[in-house]
Amino acid sequence: MTFKQVLSFFLTGATVLSMSATALAADTASDAAEDTGANTVVDGLETALPADVADTAWYAPAVHYVLEEGLMDLAAPVDAGFWPLHAVSRQAVADALYRDAKNRDEKLTAGAAGMGIREMADYADIGQDYYPAMTFCFDADILTGDDEKRLRPGKTVSREEFAAMLTRYLGLLEENGLTETVPGDGMAVQEFTDASQISDWAADSVAFCLKNGLMNGNTDGSFAPQGNVLRAELAQVLRNIASDAGR
Repeated sequence: MTFKQVLSFFLTGATVLSMSATALAADTASDAAEDTGANTVVDGLETALPADVADTAWYAPAVHYVLEEGLMDLAAPVDAGFWPLHAVSRQAVADALYRDAKNRDEKLTAGAAGMGIREMADYADIGQDYYPAMTFCFDADILTGDDEKRLRPGKTVSREEFAAMLTRYLGLLEENGLTETVPGDGMAVQEFTDASQISDWAADSVAFCLKNGLMNGNTDGSFAPQGNVLRAELAQVLRNIASDAGR
């Protein structure tokens, strides 16, 4: 399956990344009213979804996938909560991509030495469980520091930052023969009502993600480049990448 094919699937998932925060909040409110205690069938498999994920939610198959594959964990193990509409941090995205890469080919993550990342000003702020993931993403140039040599691991990830990370990660997979991509179309970016708000450094990445079916705009015609990426959205993108790789 090519990324072009993934795009058609992506758009049928109740607009997935194109949903606005308001629309997503409304979706959660309705989901919360449904009983998710019993086992439900997702992707043809019977599984107990997290307590806060209804089987009818657009992100239910994606949540099932990332939990089954070990790409993401429950956000609140005590009450079995996935927290689908909570924003993700930079180190959380790094962790998900690290796990995905390791599942595909352990050689991708085996070479991370961790020397360069120790020179970052906020190295000590990285959560202990995230050291391997942050090291991998830093060494592979998937996650870079700012002008102050800070990685800001706990900072939420904007949509344009996410686009940049995805572009670099897919580039790594393609270099290792694990996927195929197509060049981005810059004209598509200009069609957004807030195209002028997309940072210059992120424009090509946004175009790449649009062309390859990884991200989309909002229903109001905007892209919301500074909007936060949610856990449900991260799960959906990981599932889309897996579909392309034939996993």
